[in-house]
Amino acid sequence: LLGLPFAVTAQTAQGLQRKAEETLEIWQEIQRMERGWAEERERLLRRVDDLELERRHLLWRKRKLQAYIASLKADISELKRRLEEMRRIDRELEPYLDETWQRLSRFISRDLPFLREERRRRLEALREVLDGHDVPMTEKLRRVLEALKIEVQYGGDVEVTEEELDLPSGRRTVQVLRLGRMALFYRTLDGKDVGRFDPDTGRWEKLPRGLSREVQRAMEMASRRRAAELIKLPIGRLEP
Repeated sequence: LLGLPFAVTAQTAQGLQRKAEETLEIWQEIQRMERGWAEERERLLRRVDDLELERRHLLWRKRKLQAYIASLKADISELKRRLEEMRRIDRELEPYLDETWQRLSRFISRDLPFLREERRRRLEALREVLDGHDVPMTEKLRRVLEALKIEVQYGGDVEVTEEELDLPSGRRTVQVLRLGRMALFYRTLDGKDVGRFDPDTGRWEKLPRGLSREVQRAMEMASRRRAAELIKLPIGRLEP
């Protein structure tokens, strides 16, 4: 009977040890779970931060895209307006260019007879451009303005050319002096005859031989073979 308390005490100690060990294991498991939850919490918090940044970025992109779309819509509206304006200009400009060609053609036919072949070819080429269905309106306008500019420049030109003319004495090769659009004079190669073009009759008329020297001097100045000086030539109507 004296040994029984010792046996009970030993059993109790062993039970307590097992309880302690079980408690320790439970505590250790709880610690592992807490660490796991802490790590998971940190991961989730980082994920929340990342999602928040992504949300803000998406909102920013949305605002930018809305601004881009609004800007593009405004640009499209402006382009449509300009396109319609260009179409309106084309509708109004093309008849005007045709009318300008007609007026230019009539003007050249009534003008002094100089550079006829060159001017005729230019008119024909311009007509082909104006009739071209695939020629841009800007090119048509450019060519018309170019032709007008050339004709305007003729008004300030002074030049001497050699041509064959139908004169009162027959067809002859002569030198022709053009003073802009004011007058045309001719002088035969032998210098014996001089004359001018009469716009009223549309014919070449002979001038007094006394003007031969003046015409020659004018031709030399036009050809830059003589210094400029005053000369007297009949520009207007000759008195009978």
